[in-house]
Amino acid sequence: MSTVSLVAQPYALVGESVRMDGDDVLWLDPPQRRLLRWSPSDGSLCEIALAVPIWSLGRRPDGSWVAAGEEGFHVIDVSTGALSAGPPAPLAPGCRLNDMTIDAQGGLWAGSMHRGLLSGRGALYYAPDAHASVTRVADGLGVANGMAFRDGGTTLLVVDTLSRTLLAYPREGVSVLAEPFVITDFLAIPGKPDGMAIDAEGWVWVAMWGGGCIVRLAPNGAVEQMITLPAPHVGSLAFDGDGKAYVGTSRARLTDAAIEANPGSGGLFRVRVGE
Repeated sequence: MSTVSLVAQPYALVGESVRMDGDDVLWLDPPQRRLLRWSPSDGSLCEIALAVPIWSLGRRPDGSWVAAGEEGFHVIDVSTGALSAGPPAPLAPGCRLNDMTIDAQGGLWAGSMHRGLLSGRGALYYAPDAHASVTRVADGLGVANGMAFRDGGTTLLVVDTLSRTLLAYPREGVSVLAEPFVITDFLAIPGKPDGMAIDAEGWVWVAMWGGGCIVRLAPNGAVEQMITLPAPHVGSLAFDGDGKAYVGTSRARLTDAAIEANPGSGGLFRVRVGE
């Protein structure tokens, strides 16, 4: 049996891009331009102001941190929030970057979305590092969200929130992606897929925005496990070295009644995963 507990409550409008930094948990609240850090050793919550909205984080193999802002990548100091911007990505009109991941060679990958949620405007982008030119490597997406590599880096998984699918892109070169195929459409699962993480055993987990849950997927896309949380908008998750999941939630677009019924919304939850 799984147990869910609220460990920090920063009242995030949008709790995005949960990442582990040693034992500490990092995540973002982009609309409020905040980088959040929670330490399980003493339960402390640290809020770091950011100069611009940052939508996702990634750690390179050398230990340095990179972020996706609205227009391009940044090198970020996760202790101070200091940012060093790279060149802008060739975004379509009305679009911004969203989630990101980093490959084993340190290459940066990010998805984009249209600010007005128009379908077909999202794309995927690649840069070898934060200060290099950014290349568009795939397009035709709705809202490109959770991203992760698997199969030894030969497959890029991408959530398309707007089309409610998890896609797999075969990787044919350093920055070359083949046509994707659909792994799952989350049939009968409440909400829309958002952030994604892969646990130590290789299971794919997806946060369901508006569904109040995280789900574990079998290799064929079937939902094998669903864990509910006391927050409707579940946006992102990451696993620590002991297999516990940390899950970011949001308060955006919730009515006063929904927040009253789910006061943990906007907080960080810890999930001890059971079968």
